[in-house]
Formats: sequence, C-alpha cells, structure tokens
Amino acid sequence: MIYDLKPVGQGASTVIRINNTNASPITVEFVAEKRAFDEHGKESRQPADADFILFPPQSIVPAGATQALRVQYVGAADLAQSVMYNITVKQVPVQLPANAANGVQFVFNFSTVANVVPDGAKAQMETVSLVPSGNLLRLTIHNSGNKYANLSLSSVTLQSGTFNATIKDEEWRKALGASWILPGGSRVIDLPKPAKAPAAGLSAKFDFVDVTP
Repeated sequence: MIYDLKPVGQGASTVIRINNTNASPITVEFVAEKRAFDEHGKESRQPADADFILFPPQSIVPAGATQALRVQYVGAADLAQSVMYNITVKQVPVQLPANAANGVQFVFNFSTVANVVPDGAKAQMETVSLVPSGNLLRLTIHNSGNKYANLSLSSVTLQSGTFNATIKDEEWRKALGASWILPGGSRVIDLPKPAKAPAAGLSAKFDFVDVTP
C-alpha cells in the first residue's frame, strides 16, 4: 500500500485494485491528498486532486468483482524533492429507502501512500540534539536530504562512557509514532530513559535504516 512514482514518464502511474468481497454492490470514490507532518509527527492533509488523474473517479463495484483504479501523477514535473500523498478509497453510503427501518451503515475508507520521487533523491538523516526531559530523553533528528524517510526500522544508540543501550523495534516505534519524516523536516521524539543510564553526559547515535517500497 506504499509505492513510489516518478514525476514524469512511464513511472508516473500505477494501478490499484479494489476487490468487493461483499454480497452486494458497493459504490466507491477516489480522493488524492497531500501529506505534511510537524516536528512532533502530527499529520495534516490538503486536497490534491489537481495533481492526479484518478480513473475512474467513482465506481460501482459488483459483488465479488474487482475494480482497477489508474493513478496518474500530473503535478509539477521539476520536483527538487519528494512529495507524499494519500490516494484514498472511500465507500459511499447507500441511500436507504424512506420506509426502511432505522439502522446503522458501516462503510470503509482505506488509504495508500504515493510518494512522488525525483531521480536520484535520497534521505539524509542527522542527529541534532539529545536533551534530558524529566524521565525522558528528547531526541531531535533532521532529514537534510531530498527524499522522504521511513524511520520504522531505524534505532537509536545511547552512549556515555561504558554505558551503551539501543532503543529499537517496538520500543522505538512506540516512541516514534508516525514513521515518516519528509525532506527538510525535523522530528522531536521523547525516548524512554534506560534504567541504568547516567543522569548526564549521554549522546545519541541515530542509525537510519532506509525502508523503500
């Protein structure tokens, strides 16, 4: 559900397939949104339908059938850095008959992540600072590259003298929250302080593992 597109050419499009496993037809529509994150990982979105051709824009998918959605990027071709979008499939609620009994409709929405990446773009992660904050350690990292970074498989090694501890896997992902950091973006992450860590003098080494689709 995560894929890279090129700004121009054959690599600027892909196909998403939606399978209706229900016993009745469903109506779905497709929406493009541009994503951004603040330094705490909080996400914001803005409409971006002008940057894509989504065909068909809406569809009725029969029971047991599959609908193919063509995703074609048509935004700016001269990108200096990667741009992240959501391509979302939204089920449209069915209009119930006027004489129908009261009830609750359940509809689904799911999003795919489309990254538009110029040729040669790379993420470049840097450790900015590590500052004690109560029982936590506040780590600030920065992406000085021109490609998004997915931080989910990365880790942080804390060091001071003979003390050495690595925060990784589930402990890291819990502290991280949203795993994305976009080009030019910074992230402030509150890490759990290891029980045997010294009160002062800790340094952090961020070990970036590049996760690509």
